Amino acid sequence: LMKSFFLLILLFINFSPAQNVTGNLEGRIVDTTGTALKGVNISLQSKSLQGIRGTSTDEDGFFRFLSLPTGIYQVKISLIGHRKNNIENVQISLGRTAFLGQIKLEQEAIDLPEITILENKFLIDQASTTNGGNLRIEDFENLPIERNYRRIAALIPQANISYYGDEINLAGGTGNENKYFVDGVEVTDPMFGNSSTNLPYNFIKEIEVKTGGYEAEFRSSLGGIINVITNSGSNEIHGSAWGFYTNNSFSANKHFAALDPLKGDFSDYDIGLSIGGPIVKDILWYYAAYNPGFVRKKANIPGFGERIDKNFTHSFAAKISWKINDKLKLNFTGTGDPTYRNAVGNVTGVPLSLSNIDPFLTNEVNGGINLSVHGTYLQSNNLYFEMLYSNTQRNYIVEPATERGKNEILFIDNESGNWSGGVDFKTNEYRFVNTLHIAVSLILDHHRIKAGFEYKDNANYIKETNSRYINRINDTLFTEFHFKNTEITVHNRIPSFFIQDSWQIFSNLNLNIGLRFEGQFLVGSKNNVNQKIISPAQPRIGFVYLPEKEGSGRIYGSFGRYTQDLSTMLLLVNYSENGYRYLKEYNYDPRIDLSGGIYFYNTIFKIANEISDLQPQYFDEFTLGYEHFLAKDLIVKLQGNYRILREAIEDMWISDENKWRYGNPGSDEFSDFPKPKREYSAMTLSVDWRSFETFYLNTSYVLSRNYGNYPGLFDAYTHRALPNRSSAFNEAKINAVGLLPNDVTHIFKLNASYYFLNGFYAGITFTAQSGTPLNQYANYPLGIKLLTPRGSAGRTPSIWDLNLRLSYEVFFFNLGIIKLLLDAYDIGSQKKAVDINQVVGTLDTNEILHPSASYGQVLRYQQPISFRLGMEVNF
Repeated sequence: LMKSFFLLILLFINFSPAQNVTGNLEGRIVDTTGTALKGVNISLQSKSLQGIRGTSTDEDGFFRFLSLPTGIYQVKISLIGHRKNNIENVQISLGRTAFLGQIKLEQEAIDLPEITILENKFLIDQASTTNGGNLRIEDFENLPIERNYRRIAALIPQANISYYGDEINLAGGTGNENKYFVDGVEVTDPMFGNSSTNLPYNFIKEIEVKTGGYEAEFRSSLGGIINVITNSGSNEIHGSAWGFYTNNSFSANKHFAALDPLKGDFSDYDIGLSIGGPIVKDILWYYAAYNPGFVRKKANIPGFGERIDKNFTHSFAAKISWKINDKLKLNFTGTGDPTYRNAVGNVTGVPLSLSNIDPFLTNEVNGGINLSVHGTYLQSNNLYFEMLYSNTQRNYIVEPATERGKNEILFIDNESGNWSGGVDFKTNEYRFVNTLHIAVSLILDHHRIKAGFEYKDNANYIKETNSRYINRINDTLFTEFHFKNTEITVHNRIPSFFIQDSWQIFSNLNLNIGLRFEGQFLVGSKNNVNQKIISPAQPRIGFVYLPEKEGSGRIYGSFGRYTQDLSTMLLLVNYSENGYRYLKEYNYDPRIDLSGGIYFYNTIFKIANEISDLQPQYFDEFTLGYEHFLAKDLIVKLQGNYRILREAIEDMWISDENKWRYGNPGSDEFSDFPKPKREYSAMTLSVDWRSFETFYLNTSYVLSRNYGNYPGLFDAYTHRALPNRSSAFNEAKINAVGLLPNDVTHIFKLNASYYFLNGFYAGITFTAQSGTPLNQYANYPLGIKLLTPRGSAGRTPSIWDLNLRLSYEVFFFNLGIIKLLLDAYDIGSQKKAVDINQVVGTLDTNEILHPSASYGQVLRYQQPISFRLGMEVNF
């Protein structure tokens, strides 16, 4: 056995997925007296499974199947002298362990026909304490959802849409604190963490959202995890084609706000095709999908007429599933989203007017590709290996579209809100991540032990990044900001190790105990390790207790410590020697002469000194929940969460040294700054009701509070993705503690779909929620200053949102099914303000406030009612 183990390690210097791509199945077989039956034969079949999987019960009557592809299964149970059982429609979900409960076999003296049980119900998860939820394609395909999988996650409790410009906020975190995985491969942007690979839901088989409570094997984040798996092939050829279209004719008149520069006609459409099937049945399967998306918007710019914003995205997915033998399987996957845009108005900040159009015009390249190979080796029913290697690549290029945009400096008049000159930001960079890992699972009696090692390398190459602009405060005060970096590569290399045990103490009590260890090694432009961050041990402890013998409910709880790796953005400033950053003040217009002025700061980039005992950014979390089945297809859940931030990493202005430095605020070296504080608490009540053929309902209510002095890795005050460089923490002692920008006290969600007769479906999503806290703050040379206690200037209005999908299926002879779709979004929209400019003005170096003409301006309104047409063909 040990020889096989080491041979496998040498053979597979690869990576077990950082997130699940499969699920598990467990159960117990007894006779009619309740006595455990040993040696009962269990076999599984599914369209998702290559071949047949089999096992037998142990001396306590238990059986377990690990690493099953998600889908619907048929379970066959047989033992000589006993009546056969056949259980159909058993759902295996992503990252979950389905527990069939205690199954009784009848003794037989004569050959009786087998018993067939139609499961069609929720199955209790006796092993996991993960908070969040799973969404199968069958759950959301009849709901009025967005095309991108990331927005679909908002159907889950504690996954809230943000109106500040970041992605969905999970469990009190900002959008930059999420991690995104596709087929087990992390596809999060390593520099900002604010984006990931864009894939339409037609590629997706299942979405798993983790908001907390997960085990030591999983890489963590300060927010949550969105994990998806794409479709696979099968023993039958299957495929689909689709198209979706909307334009301004399908939308009511909207209230345009400052962050809505595109006010003309628009069209948004995408088409796609997928096909999958066998190359060799039960041995070699394939799947391929391609979805080009086109967005065309006309922007009416006052004084400059009409300009067209064009965006073209190539989304694709491909997979080869190869069953080499009954023990060894390999999956080769590729996904991607290369994107090209001729942009109008994709800028940071809000002009009230333009003197010339050039600051608004850029050409951009974004997106990338992800490649991986994932292997599984089943040595026996009790010993299992997983391996995978992944490589992700992303381009990010922003270039001015005009000569004036390239050659002139952006000039911003703070008094009038007018912009002129050129583009303030241009960049040409390449980001890539390589990940390597191996893991092993071992079942010993009532223990399921898993251990693994992982090595991840986040890298960022900058050919050139240049950001420059001039601010006019008044006739005698101007500032100039300039940031530049050229020809550098930095890395964050992250080795980690975990070990965990899922111990079934009794038939109705399971205990999970695990530890995760991580290190971060920051490599600068000279390819040397310049900083080490050794994480404290991350314990993950949880329990699941089944209070009733029939398994109609469970009580579960957990404690865990969760870290987030440092983005490469901070490395580009602190561990490179080919750049600079400065802020200058002038008493005249510097466009006349840039050689004068007084430096407020002038930083020539160099390799920073190592910080002793630098701690990672992490939080501790406590959860407790109860689930109860009111019927076989109706479950009620009550859950409580409490998160407390223990450490953060921020750059801070050190006035004695006249420069920026980063570290742990409040630590010995940075004791002038307060400890970062963010406490998130939530109570969730949810109901799931699922009839697999006709009806689906998920409804939830969340009562929560997000309080502290640390907003997170997305800067809601400036609407910018600035991980570890928050403008709100530079003066964190003043009016510091209060309600954080993404605090939403109450939020209610209802998602439901129903199948009527003759192929007609209807689905709705409804959300009602509190507004978010407002502040009064001022810009100043080092960022912002809160003028009143944080979150005390009122709230944006409470809002509600209703969306509807109507669909109709018709059979096209014997060739397939055509599905016609009509989506209606924002029905009855109140067009309320959801984001408001909270900048009262600008403070100069003498603490004199210069009022802003934009204070109180609405930055975003609720969208008006709009419609989307679609058609899907499945064959």
